[in-house]
Amino acid sequence: MEKKINPHENHRERMRARVRENSLDSLSEHEVLEYLLYPFVPRRDTNSIAHELISRFGSLSAVLDSDPKALEAVKGMTANASLYLSSMSSLARRYGASKMGEKPKMETRAQILEYLSSFMSTLEEERIYAISVDSAGRLKERCELGKGSSDDCKLRVKELVMLCQNSQTKYLYLAHNHPSGIAKPSVEDVEFTKWAVTALEIMDVLLIDHIIIAKNGYYSFLQDGKLDDFRKSYYKFIDESKISDRRN
Repeated sequence: MEKKINPHENHRERMRARVRENSLDSLSEHEVLEYLLYPFVPRRDTNSIAHELISRFGSLSAVLDSDPKALEAVKGMTANASLYLSSMSSLARRYGASKMGEKPKMETRAQILEYLSSFMSTLEEERIYAISVDSAGRLKERCELGKGSSDDCKLRVKELVMLCQNSQTKYLYLAHNHPSGIAKPSVEDVEFTKWAVTALEIMDVLLIDHIIIAKNGYYSFLQDGKLDDFRKSYYKFIDESKISDRRN
């Protein structure tokens, strides 16, 4: 009797050959997952598991951003496979930050956006950072001011002032993420930025920009002209105060 041809025979070797020749870029999203699962599911069809993962979570990025317990609930997934896939987004952030080096230069908006996205774009919790640079635009220090959304603007400005006093920085970026995926600033974001501009101007510290990072893009207070408006309002207040003092 003639032996039937198994269409899946040597499938993994053919997949590995594709990756060797053309990298992961040659694979579709479910094929990437199928390939990543090979070491953790050695004797099962990972193609069906990959299709189920995409079907349940919606996309490759959504799968990699998911909690390992949620991934483990998919039929065929193991605890090790789930932990491995859920670590990928964190690995990508570490890779991006490492590739840029310990003291990346941020002279252009593209450079600062690349740096911020390397560790903020996939965060699932809102965080706000103060990033100080030297006069050449090279990173000096990155400090987390807080986690989670907060409308207590004055508290965060106080932390910002203390940071500037301790680090003696003269040039600063503010950045935070919107896990919702919408980069538009909230009322609290605008209020915080106004307070920050005033406090930093008093300290002779230049706030270069306040940037919001989201999965669908970014928002820049500088690019939108808001920082200039806030500075003008501050200096108008100062000038009017001086005029008032002279009249008295």
